Amino acid sequence: MASSALSILSGIGAAAAGLAGEKVPKSGVIPGLDLAAIIPLLLGGKAGGGNLLGTIATVASKSGVLKGSNLESLADLAGTLLSTGKADKKSASAKDGIGGLAAMIMGGSGTGANLASIASMAMKLGKKAEDEKELTGMASELGKTLSGSFGVSLGGSAKAVSGLSKTLEGDTKSVLFQSILKGIVK
Repeated sequence: MASSALSILSGIGAAAAGLAGEKVPKSGVIPGLDLAAIIPLLLGGKAGGGNLLGTIATVASKSGVLKGSNLESLADLAGTLLSTGKADKKSASAKDGIGGLAAMIMGGSGTGANLASIASMAMKLGKKAEDEKELTGMASELGKTLSGSFGVSLGGSAKAVSGLSKTLEGDTKSVLFQSILKGIVK
């Protein structure tokens, strides 16, 4: 579960970048979204209070143990963030729109090429949005689809998501990332 949670979180990051119009290279590095910095916040480090796991993640992040390019070391931590239910077969087979993007994230491997594909599909969807409000709405709808159709939930992290606001200020990708996460908070 831990590695699939990390794949899902990476997929969400790639989708946010894509919706914002950023390409994700085949290396899988997501522009403007350092998951190694974000995961400790979601676990309760800094933003969420005295959560022991969050504190450990924050210390690990500061010490350089966590690197954006070495997300495998975060798999165990990411596994505590997300839980998934059973996928609705109809949603899982969707090919277009938000449902298709959600299905791609859920079926993702977390590899660089896979994240690049997710970002590319998200970019096509994002181009259909007429303004920022509609784009944020798409991101929110993606979060709700991941939650409603695929049973993805971000347990007890409402505080951490609000704490991310300050950390990720002023970046369109960050706003979209937060919108997706807000859609999957329990």
